[in-house]
Amino acid sequence: MGLIKLISNLNSSTKTELLGENITKILRYTFVQSDYDVVDDFVINEAVALQVGEDLVRRKKDLLLESCRLQELRKFGFDSHDEAIKHYEKNPSAFVNDFEIEEEYLQAPLKDDRVQYEIDIPKYGECNGVNAFPHDYQFRLKSLIVHKFFNNLNPVILASMPTGAGKTVLGMEIIVDLIRSYSTFKKKNIKCLWLVTSKELSEQSLKSFQKVWKQKGDQPVIAERYFGRFNNIKETTITKITFATFDLLVSRRDSLEGKSLLKETDFLFIDEAHSSDAFTYADVIQQYKSSNPNYKILGLTATPHRSEDTEFKTLKDLFTDYLTLTDEHGAQVESPLQFLIDRQYLAKIRFEILDISEGGIGLAEYFRTLHNAVLNQCKWLLNNSMNTIIFAKSKAHAVALSIYLKQNEIENGLIVGETSDQKRGELLSRFGDKKDSLSVLVNHQILSTGIDVPGMNSIMVLSDINSPTLALQILGRAMRGPKNGGNYENIIFLTPTNQQKLKEYKILENIVLN
Repeated sequence: MGLIKLISNLNSSTKTELLGENITKILRYTFVQSDYDVVDDFVINEAVALQVGEDLVRRKKDLLLESCRLQELRKFGFDSHDEAIKHYEKNPSAFVNDFEIEEEYLQAPLKDDRVQYEIDIPKYGECNGVNAFPHDYQFRLKSLIVHKFFNNLNPVILASMPTGAGKTVLGMEIIVDLIRSYSTFKKKNIKCLWLVTSKELSEQSLKSFQKVWKQKGDQPVIAERYFGRFNNIKETTITKITFATFDLLVSRRDSLEGKSLLKETDFLFIDEAHSSDAFTYADVIQQYKSSNPNYKILGLTATPHRSEDTEFKTLKDLFTDYLTLTDEHGAQVESPLQFLIDRQYLAKIRFEILDISEGGIGLAEYFRTLHNAVLNQCKWLLNNSMNTIIFAKSKAHAVALSIYLKQNEIENGLIVGETSDQKRGELLSRFGDKKDSLSVLVNHQILSTGIDVPGMNSIMVLSDINSPTLALQILGRAMRGPKNGGNYENIIFLTPTNQQKLKEYKILENIVLN
């Protein structure tokens, strides 16, 4: 039978309630031509399956079973709906088998077997696929930072690099140098605290450290999680690096645990320093300084072109030293982006403006022209063996656009907040496989921050870019060049409004933007 068939039995009001008002509206804008038309049932059913399919199968089977005709249930030996509901609640696998539920709606959450901390012990000859040596621009900046850490009493440094240039790698290289140097020359085991805005980035940073340390380390080190459900701190005398999120630390910084963490931190690292409220950082930094008279701080941020921006100036004022890229002669680089593009560390960006109607028109016309432009560009990309990640305007828009593309024979994967980790991983793996047929991903912000997507040729930015920070995050997905595992050239498709916003934000130099 399949899930779509079961959904088709639901009445219209139930489907509308499951979809929500926003998706229902955008489906109308996308699939009907006048106010008197109705959206076809197959579109509504597909939208319900995409939006809440897994939830219906896992937790709301009663809705599906109550809508079945009794004669359908009698095929499986039931005399009433209640009898069927009770049986299938106790035997979910039987429900899947009897009604032939498709595998794509059976994604169970991955078993999370992570622990609070891991002891990482390097092994001779072990290789983790980490570059043996950082790029020259990373090495020069690392050397400046390490020198200040060793020769200044209380360094408070903000290091700036273009998005996609490897800020996290730079940070891990610095931490490796510090741990090895302090244990060798000062006979001291140090404690580092790595702060970032999300638990996904915290986990990604921890994995990055482990890869580098297992290949370049020289002693056991504890890598500790302090985010999400990992909300305890391990007391230890050996070297430790704690990967934490701001939200957890801020919520607990006045507790004995939070105070102890800040007091015992020898080095504080703030990653993605441009992506959160500078005043939040200011409070944490001030408390750290008050807790530990030997404080040492490094903030890592993406490079803004317009350095006089109030937002960036507020952030910059929290630090006493500001360091950015230098050339081979030690001179500060005037245009970091162009410097790295010329040397193929970053990709050359080709901007294409989508041919859509904006301003003075109704929403229906706007979405029709937008989706038609997206469809045409997807066809062109596929004909040229290229792929794209589409950043939709909202979750509701992502669902509607995914269905629209499928209806027009464009295979695509949808990633929204409800997408399970397992399914998300499978879609990203398929997308990165050149032999796979999946070349289009539709998402809403999930892939905007710090998550590397291999093999990507282009992005389409349909969502409104309402801040320089969001612009940097999204554009960063398309900035990695050949020497950083990316392409020589990538395409960024923009709406006319987003093109204008990029010019106003001036986060990209005109020579790059043009």
